Amino acid sequence: MPTIYDHKGDPINFEAPAVDLTTEFATRVAAGADFGSFLGILPDPDPVLRQRGEYSSVLEDLTADDQVCMAMQNRKLRVLNKQDYDFSPGQAKGKDVSAQAAQLCDDLVADLEAIPLRDVFSSMLDAPFFGLTVLELIWEPRGGKLRLADIVAKPRTWFAFDDRNKPVFCGNTLADDIPLPTGKFVLVRHFPTFENPYGLRLLSRCLWPVAFKRGGIEFLTRFCEKFGMPWVLAKAPRNATRADRMSMASDLAAMVQDAVAVLPGGAEVDLASASGKAGDLHEGYLRRWDKAISKVLMGQTLTAEMDGSGSRAASETHYSVGNDMAEADQFLVTSAMNEIALVYRNINAPAGVIAPVFGYNEPEDYDAQASLDTKLHGIGVRFKKSHFSRRYDLAEDEFDLEGETESLPADHSACIEFANAQDAQDVVDRAVADIMPQAVKANAEIVSQIEKIVQSAESFEDMQVMLAELLGQDAEESELADLVGRIMLNVQAFGTMAAQEEADG
Repeated sequence: MPTIYDHKGDPINFEAPAVDLTTEFATRVAAGADFGSFLGILPDPDPVLRQRGEYSSVLEDLTADDQVCMAMQNRKLRVLNKQDYDFSPGQAKGKDVSAQAAQLCDDLVADLEAIPLRDVFSSMLDAPFFGLTVLELIWEPRGGKLRLADIVAKPRTWFAFDDRNKPVFCGNTLADDIPLPTGKFVLVRHFPTFENPYGLRLLSRCLWPVAFKRGGIEFLTRFCEKFGMPWVLAKAPRNATRADRMSMASDLAAMVQDAVAVLPGGAEVDLASASGKAGDLHEGYLRRWDKAISKVLMGQTLTAEMDGSGSRAASETHYSVGNDMAEADQFLVTSAMNEIALVYRNINAPAGVIAPVFGYNEPEDYDAQASLDTKLHGIGVRFKKSHFSRRYDLAEDEFDLEGETESLPADHSACIEFANAQDAQDVVDRAVADIMPQAVKANAEIVSQIEKIVQSAESFEDMQVMLAELLGQDAEESELADLVGRIMLNVQAFGTMAAQEEADG
């Protein structure tokens, strides 16, 4: 075996045990990272919170904003309203479900029936906004097993991560970091990374928009108080003294309350209101931050609010983006429930038993199926009633297929004659004699048309085009096609009668 050298020129010994392959090489300790904490707890790396010197608890205050609350509810309800879900017993590919797997699934479903899953799902769906959701599993002994009694979302501020990205319990005081026991907690995280195991918090990206919006609302409120009400302007007489003007001002102030004032002769009173677009400017300022909040929390704006500026194409695009976000949130719920099922299996069943599988039952897309059936029908596929009963959940007595039963042609004397004839060959001969003149006539007409095309064509390509037009005519409108159909019907009827007579004889 040839010798292979590393970048330093030293030979590599492949027979040496690869101990380093089983250990983590790039760690925070090896990189010389400064945790900034004597407890060894990884500080929250959220860039917005770190810049403002805030803790994650400040995110709860943001939910009081009307736009934030609306966006959170709209996004969560797109998943919470999907109530068609279930657990199915786990099974290996190509094998039947074992009795133990089926019993384990039944036990888990029975336990979950007593738990308000809608509230549990709602807590799971908080993960995109707060980064993570910590669920504690409450167990109780029953029937010789540990049964799941409840699933409770605990305050996320009680938990942190150590230098190995392992979750620990700290409480509010951060006085201790206790590793989470096995089988007690399930973490739902939104886009966690090695650098940020706390997950991506969308609400932290709304800190500045909400702050600017609140400041704008306060300023706009003062603006409306000052300039929204009309001003009472008075012109004092030319010879009025300062005391007279002060008395007039006092009377006008009282007039605002009771609309009654006594002014000296020669005084003029007008009502003036603020004009201009200052108010519109502040309204646009507030809308700007509302849209920023909607884009962060929902990925788009038009499904949250319509301001008359969106086109139909833009609305459809924004709705598609909203569906993508809903599918991602649905995946969070599915992954968390499957992790709960795995913990349930580890506690109540041997390792060889496959855990139950959670999933949403998506409704059938009948539009897509009908479009596929139409395309298949166009290339010649003809379906039976069983296809529509299975695909569209229709009872076979509720519908008929067009063309399913074909009636005999008007001229069906030959078919009747089949039933009364004693000599089958005579019947065939008479049928051919009846149909032959029509066949010869139809064939002669086609031959005549072809001869005309050959004689009138100026080139070979021209003849090809005219022949394609002639032979490409609708077969259902051709006399020759109708004639062939009559022949096939007579032959089928004759064959049936002949076979029946042979069986009876």
